[in-house]
Amino acid sequence: MADAKKAAKASAGVKRKGLADADGNDSFKSIPEKKPRAQSEAQKAREAQMSELAREYMEQYAAGKAMEDKPFVGAQPLLLRKPQIATVEETERYTAVACRTLEKLIAAAPGVHVRIGDDAKQSKEARALLEASTDEEGVDDKDTSPLLVSVARDTMHTVPHLEFPPPAPTGKRLLIYIGTPSRYLSMCIKSQRGRFDTAYEQDRLVILCRGVCMLPLGAQEQNIFGVDEDAVFKTICRSLKAKGQICWGHGPNTKAKLLTAMYGYPEHQPMPPTLTHSAKHDDMHTMDYLVDYLKYLNQVQMARPQEPVKNWYDTGLLVSVLTGAAATAGVSILTDSDGLGILRDASIGHIISKLNQMVTVEPYSTSRGVYNFWIGDGACRLNGGVELTMHLIENYKAKSMTTLFIFNNEKWAIEDNLVAGTFEEHHLYNKGFYELLQEHDNVVMCSNDGELCQTMSLLSQRVDKYMKGEMPPSLNIVVIRGCEVNMPPVLGDIEPIKNSSEMAMMCNIFGKFAEGCQHKIPIYGCSAFEYIQYLHIFLEEMPEGKKFQYVCGRTDIQAAHMCGMKQPEGKCILMINDVFGINSIGESVRSILTGFGGKQCLVMIWHPTLIKVIDHFHLHRPPMVWPNLGPELMKYYVRKEPDAVFVDFAGAQNSERVCAKVNTALEEGTPLVCVNVLPEQERAFVSLDIRVKTG
Repeated sequence: MADAKKAAKASAGVKRKGLADADGNDSFKSIPEKKPRAQSEAQKAREAQMSELAREYMEQYAAGKAMEDKPFVGAQPLLLRKPQIATVEETERYTAVACRTLEKLIAAAPGVHVRIGDDAKQSKEARALLEASTDEEGVDDKDTSPLLVSVARDTMHTVPHLEFPPPAPTGKRLLIYIGTPSRYLSMCIKSQRGRFDTAYEQDRLVILCRGVCMLPLGAQEQNIFGVDEDAVFKTICRSLKAKGQICWGHGPNTKAKLLTAMYGYPEHQPMPPTLTHSAKHDDMHTMDYLVDYLKYLNQVQMARPQEPVKNWYDTGLLVSVLTGAAATAGVSILTDSDGLGILRDASIGHIISKLNQMVTVEPYSTSRGVYNFWIGDGACRLNGGVELTMHLIENYKAKSMTTLFIFNNEKWAIEDNLVAGTFEEHHLYNKGFYELLQEHDNVVMCSNDGELCQTMSLLSQRVDKYMKGEMPPSLNIVVIRGCEVNMPPVLGDIEPIKNSSEMAMMCNIFGKFAEGCQHKIPIYGCSAFEYIQYLHIFLEEMPEGKKFQYVCGRTDIQAAHMCGMKQPEGKCILMINDVFGINSIGESVRSILTGFGGKQCLVMIWHPTLIKVIDHFHLHRPPMVWPNLGPELMKYYVRKEPDAVFVDFAGAQNSERVCAKVNTALEEGTPLVCVNVLPEQERAFVSLDIRVKTG
């Protein structure tokens, strides 16, 4: 205890301790004293750019409200309530329809543009199509050629770049995307998503993913599930070759360099100089030091293509601002297929598992490489990031030079910026925790730009020596403080939320649930971006909200655990989405339904809203499919009908019936009541039997 107090006293105040330099000295001691000065115009401009990147990030989570008078026709994501796996015979029929339709579309189209995504580049057809294209100057032109093939932006970020080749123009061509797009990933790397919406509106968009295809069918776009993607891709390639010469879409004399980086080993470049202090730093934003380091790592990879230099990025505000800043500067974020997959899925804390794999699994752990992991303090705690890294440091045997970068801004930014306020439950009280960590020799705390600049310079020197065989492998943690972005809350129009059928339903059901209670009923939640605006308005502006307390779990698992425990009034509400939120729900349902009474839980399941084409490729969900397994999963733990009630809320059309059924169940003491709040495209529609000939 005495040692703990001594450590706490030492870390209180403004302690400075950098990583050891080549002579074993504290690297921060050489930082010159700087007098405070006003922001330069260049710094103000950079701050505004970073704030815009943050605003774009927050828009990924804003609750959209679809127009109620707009008929939902055409391609729709499949809300999957039960497993739906096409048989071999069904796949043959679905594939035949897709192939036959695409043959006609390509033959009739005045132009076709095929974009190859990263997860499709290993296909033999993809490589052959790219290699068959011409980029000879004067032979064909990417602006006028009817047939184009290009590499999607996600692939560009798996190979080193200091300047991206010019994007291929789609124009009025039929757009065929091969691979898996992503709402979140495309935001992180600043991919041109608008071309999807334009092509969709004009019925000239085709997207081929594993097992599913979006394409124009008849008078509108449709999704076909259960296709054989290889057979469909072969049909596309065959139809293109029959139509004529295919032009490389990134400009003349650029194909060989990019394809060599993707499929082979490019020529070695000289090792770059390490990062040093410069007068220009006075006009830089904090993120610029990190972008400079990424640029340096790109140059290192160009110099040593045989040794992997990779970055993995987690989901979070400041991490996404970093990737966006790098992408807009033309710098590759230098990740791999796993890194893209993590960003595509936007799975929080995912890179910590990747870190563990790279350090412990052969041959990754026994091979040389420079690996960097970027994460925010909120996401880091979800997967035990710091505890795991300290565990690995104590017995580090891997051959790689590995660094974990943690943005420590003590905020849970997503939900709070959607409601223009700060929930006390969302604040991260971890300042003391990270200050204790910096006592370790492998941990550095960067509290200002001077310390961050010095640390990036030192890390570049270590990478340089490591690549030359002059420095042993190591695992370090760099904690970054003081990196802020000024961002107005992304509210949108909240009046539709206030006046929505969802809000009326919440007031009705929650109000009845709290009648007669002396204590506030806990509402448990965690990943709240689908429902946080509804919950905030309910708690702050509705009289029924005064009878409830919002309790945010540190993880979705913790929120689910708490709802299964003893409650102040024997009652609680669990607010979840149908992806993260179902974690550990089985354990809680078992607890609720164990024994002979005394527990009652109302579970509210929320979904995103379909607004744009990219929403077919939403966070945490397979392409064009929104799994809805929560209600079905909970049913596995229910033995008799009176113990549970499951209802689908479909808006105003069934609100009265749902409220009556739920209120009756709650009044009768039903232990488990689940309300599945359907997304708007699943409400008030008629599904017609449409048949298409296979040949």
